Amino acid sequence: AVCFSAVATTSLIQSHAGEANFCCYYFHNESASMFSHQYHQHYEMNTRCQYTIDVKDPEIRDNCDLVLCVKNLDLDIGDAIRINHRDIQAEYRGKKTPSYPIRIWDHKVSFWFVSDMQDKYSEASWAISYKCLARDQEHDLCNICEELNEKTVLPNNEKEKWYRIWS
Repeated sequence: AVCFSAVATTSLIQSHAGEANFCCYYFHNESASMFSHQYHQHYEMNTRCQYTIDVKDPEIRDNCDLVLCVKNLDLDIGDAIRINHRDIQAEYRGKKTPSYPIRIWDHKVSFWFVSDMQDKYSEASWAISYKCLARDQEHDLCNICEELNEKTVLPNNEKEKWYRIWS
C-alpha cells in the first residue's frame, strides 16, 4: 500500500491487489465532502474503501457530534455504502438518495464503500459530506443537508482529489 498525504489532516492509502482496489481515507477536519473515484463516470469495480472521520482538534473534539449528509447516491447493482458506529449501523444501496441527515453522537465514525465485480449501469457515483455540530446546542437538522450539499461540488476536470475540506 502507498500512503499519500493530501493535506495536513487527511491521508490516503491505496493499493491494487490483482483485480481488487483498496483505499483508506482519514479525515480529522471539522467538515469535509467526499466523492466516489471517477465521480463523473463510474467508479471502479471490485473496490473496497474505508473512510474514517475522527475530529482531532482538542478544542472541538470533546464538543462534537457528527452529522452526515448524502448528496448523491447513485450506486450500481450489488454495490453499497455501510456506516459503522457503536450506536448506528446502516447500509445504503441503489439509486435512492436519503433525504435526511445521519446524526452520529460522537466525534468519530467510519464508513465503507464496496463495489462488486459487475457494472450494470454506464454511470454510478456517490457524494457524502459531514459537519461537526456543537453539543448542547439546538441545530436545524431539517435543513442542514441543504447547506452542506451546496458546497459538495466536484469540478468536471477533477481527476485525483476525491474530497474537499471545508474547515
